[in-house]
Amino acid sequence: MDFSLLIAAFGGGLLATMVGGLNSFIFCGIVAFAAIFGGLAGAPAIGLFAFGPVFGPHVAFAGGVAAAAFAKTRNHIEDGQDIVTPLCKTGDPMVLIVGGIFGMIGFIIQYVVSALLGPVIFTGILGTGAAGWTDTVGFTVVLSAIITRLVFGKTGLTGKTPAGESRDYVAKGQRLTFVLVMGLGLGLLSGGVVSALGTLGFGGSDEALYLFNMAPTIFFGLAAMSLMMIPMGFAFECWHHVGYPAASTAVIIFTATLSPVAAIIGGAITGMFTMWFGDFCLRTFNSHADTHIDPPACTIFVMQFINLTILAGLIFVA
Repeated sequence: MDFSLLIAAFGGGLLATMVGGLNSFIFCGIVAFAAIFGGLAGAPAIGLFAFGPVFGPHVAFAGGVAAAAFAKTRNHIEDGQDIVTPLCKTGDPMVLIVGGIFGMIGFIIQYVVSALLGPVIFTGILGTGAAGWTDTVGFTVVLSAIITRLVFGKTGLTGKTPAGESRDYVAKGQRLTFVLVMGLGLGLLSGGVVSALGTLGFGGSDEALYLFNMAPTIFFGLAAMSLMMIPMGFAFECWHHVGYPAASTAVIIFTATLSPVAAIIGGAITGMFTMWFGDFCLRTFNSHADTHIDPPACTIFVMQFINLTILAGLIFVA
């Protein structure tokens, strides 16, 4: 573990607390998107700024989520799930400190699950030495949020439904249709772009092959940037948990088959599943709850586990 980055993670969590957890995630998307096209500076920019101690969701977003929950316990904000409001407004140094501490906690958790737990789990399941078993950043965001709820919340893991009220865990009617259509369209978009890049890349274009391999991160960045609609006050849906896994699925399928049709179909199926599953996680963890557990992060780590399991299986068979 790089202890200089662990120390920096305190500052990353504090910065996210200052600007608001969601807003820090938007910056993550901006930096990731820019870094992909940043030439020699791109790789370190992604590792240190977009997904490191500056704006890495496991550090910054997770720190902002914890700080919001703590701020609610001190009556600085009305809703502990408010991850948009910059918490400078509280004027409370302890809010900043909590954000910083959870930034460090997130850094440590992600290190453990990626460097230690990943190889152990994957070796046991598939007999491979693959280090990646899921998106460990997404997994860490979820685990940190669970810790936050247990420490600062009072509503339990799945919230407390008021007596006499019913609760839906899955979308129904028009909402279900809307969710599935969103997922279908975004999955087709991801799969179609990946297939086009793959066709060019495997046909001899080094630039297209680079973008093909980076497509999941590109879609992640685009989706994260688009969330600026929410702080602006517009009704909007998160979709980074759709574009990122759908593009990942399409990359895996295209690489294995060189079939644009198969890749597009895989992207579409993944898109519909992830949009539906994200809505399910939202209803399950954030209904009648007093802290935020991130539905997109839940979806990403589950779907990327599936994607990476498929990838590892293909490698093992080959």
